[in-house]
Amino acid sequence: MRVRSIVAGLATTAVAVSTASLVAMAPAHADPSFTPDANDFLLNDSATTENVMDNLADGIAGAGGYNGGKTAADARLVSWDTEGSAQITPRAGAAAINRPVGSGAGKALLFGASNNPDITFARSSSAENANEVAGGLQSLPFALDTLSMAVSGTVKSHAPASLTGAQIVSIFKGDVTNWNQVGGKAGTIKPFVPQAGSGTRSFFEAQLTNLNGGTPVVYGPGVDTNMHENNDTVLASDPNAVAPFSVGKATTLFPTTVHLEGGFSAQLALYIVVRGADVANAPITGIFGSAGFICSPAATALIEAAGFLQLATPAHGGVCGAATQNPTSNLTTNSVPTTTRLSVKSTRAGHADLVARVTGSTAPSGTVSFFEGATLIKSGIPLISGQATLSPKATHGAHTYSAQFTPDLGSAWLASQDDATGTVKTSASVTESFPAKVAKGDRASGRVTVTLKGISKKATGVVKVMERKKVLAQGKLVRGKVTIKLPKLTKGKHGLKAAWAGNSLGAAAVKAFTITQK
Repeated sequence: MRVRSIVAGLATTAVAVSTASLVAMAPAHADPSFTPDANDFLLNDSATTENVMDNLADGIAGAGGYNGGKTAADARLVSWDTEGSAQITPRAGAAAINRPVGSGAGKALLFGASNNPDITFARSSSAENANEVAGGLQSLPFALDTLSMAVSGTVKSHAPASLTGAQIVSIFKGDVTNWNQVGGKAGTIKPFVPQAGSGTRSFFEAQLTNLNGGTPVVYGPGVDTNMHENNDTVLASDPNAVAPFSVGKATTLFPTTVHLEGGFSAQLALYIVVRGADVANAPITGIFGSAGFICSPAATALIEAAGFLQLATPAHGGVCGAATQNPTSNLTTNSVPTTTRLSVKSTRAGHADLVARVTGSTAPSGTVSFFEGATLIKSGIPLISGQATLSPKATHGAHTYSAQFTPDLGSAWLASQDDATGTVKTSASVTESFPAKVAKGDRASGRVTVTLKGISKKATGVVKVMERKKVLAQGKLVRGKVTIKLPKLTKGKHGLKAAWAGNSLGAAAVKAFTITQK
């Protein structure tokens, strides 16, 4: 058991982060920048969660981490990377150990023959297996990630835009070996899975089993089973490579070198794993319990900055910090407020142009419904780049609309709405009285009239007479009319148009006509 002096040192330590600690800090490298001592909490492993643990320990710009203001005399949160030197020395005076790689390797240091008292916790992206349960380990869920299929983002992948579950099973069984068999460009598929012991691999294999009707998938001979978990090395420059990948890590660490496929995805919980004998100790609950730092509002932005969502606490219908030995099925996350802003314009006669922009601390995902009063116009319009648009028909005049944002089911975002009023334009017609023929040496002169349909107000603004894109003459409307004299035209037939650009009442209108210059 590894609590010893930590319990004494933290029993009276406040968990809340003070305002003074919320200073701009650069994310730390996962290996500690100091030599851990006997007071420190030591975590290891899981490539998926190493970056979020950096944030939680050392903070990010604008949000302080758990270690903010702490010194060597305090208990600090220490996390080791999954890449680096072959061995690490967990703390001052401890024996060096092989650097663990993968959730399984980290959890193995907490029980059984490889139990190491210098390791306090393990990071994990997978639930416990039978041996870990028998070893008495307890998992404390704290964040939500999504697993998706990833291909190269550096070169154009030969994969199709999305992959179904059945296609993924066929690829990893070896039944499908060329991208053109699943709608992609010809190229021999190179499927990868993380190394043995990886939490991502364990979760992915469970998904493959589900997709395969409950029968475990036996990898085909072309599957490489030794990819470093959630690393872009084998994907970045290979148009034929494909692998399961953490959406959180892909979007925050590899936004340009890794491309996430559409289609298949699966949500999973991320865990801190401890020895069963330690799960009720105050130092552990003070950081990782439901009332501890990692489940508190002070940690929300730190978790989101790593691409994940903070799980909600039991008090809010979730399981953050609640010890378990079973896979977490309750993936309720803390609420993320959103703001909806609706704009109403009119560029076409008899139509309103509605644009709803939805923002949050992370980019919201969901749909928008548009209403006029209590009447639903259309629902289920998906957000694209943060906005939803609609151009419904409407009578001329002022109209008030509302946009209601509905988050994706099970997501962290809260619903929001906005109302806005705009004037829908009426149609306009243009008439002209230019002569069809003009005598040699004469200049044509004519009256242009712009009429707004259905209203008594007269059109205002400028009318331009144009030949192709060239403006020949223009004049300002007075009570909807203007007389315009054209310059001398070259001999022959001229195709012209009288164009009105529109105003707040009416949509733009054009009248084509011809003049033959003798």
